[in-house]
Amino acid sequence: MAVTQRESATLGVLMIDFSPVVREGLQAILTKDERIEVIGDAQDGHEALLHIKRASDRGQPVKVVLTETRSGKVDGVQATRLIKEQFPEIAVLVLTENINDSYVIDAIHAGAGGYIFLKDMSPELLLQSIHRVVEGGMQMATELLRTAVENLIQNGRKTLAERTAEAAHLTEREVEVLRLMGNGDSNKIIAATLGITLDTAKKHVRNVIDKMQARSRTHAAIIAAQAGLVGNPVAAVIEAQSEPGSVA
Repeated sequence: MAVTQRESATLGVLMIDFSPVVREGLQAILTKDERIEVIGDAQDGHEALLHIKRASDRGQPVKVVLTETRSGKVDGVQATRLIKEQFPEIAVLVLTENINDSYVIDAIHAGAGGYIFLKDMSPELLLQSIHRVVEGGMQMATELLRTAVENLIQNGRKTLAERTAEAAHLTEREVEVLRLMGNGDSNKIIAATLGITLDTAKKHVRNVIDKMQARSRTHAAIIAAQAGLVGNPVAAVIEAQSEPGSVA
């Protein structure tokens, strides 16, 4: 029974095609957190899907995938999209050396929940970010986050009328949840604010994401901002990330 309880509490992490040096460094950091278990290292998005399915069959579900934006063999944005299409519950954290806001925009549209620059990454930041995205929060560099989100709000792929029509399908409770998501609130905070259980909050968040045709809660909040249903989520996320030890 003790083993079963430990496995259920373990946070499985899968990596996708990092260089040997980076991979060894990541593994060294991840092993410092007893709550994290490294599931493996896939060569690309398609192999990642196989790893995820096999890990699930073994009773060791993958909770977080670490990938890069683009490398010689792997397009991390494409890998993110593949994973989120088949396993929307899995959080994807993108690590990169590319300081380019277009990558952030692509990653958000693909469903990434986090974005970290390798040159700025500390062991503490990586571990905190992994737990943050599992909780449904977002981890991104402040200035790029601001630019990316503002671009998405101003240049949405759908008109405000289309976005508003999508939001009309939300229940009154789901609209409340969406507004809290737009504030950058975690599932735990949403549950406490609305006086509901954590599982119910997670279900509402999943329904909102599905109905808004978003790939992640971050994407759903941005869609809502595009339609004028919530304010710009940038300030709330930045404030959450500035709090020491916070998990959005």
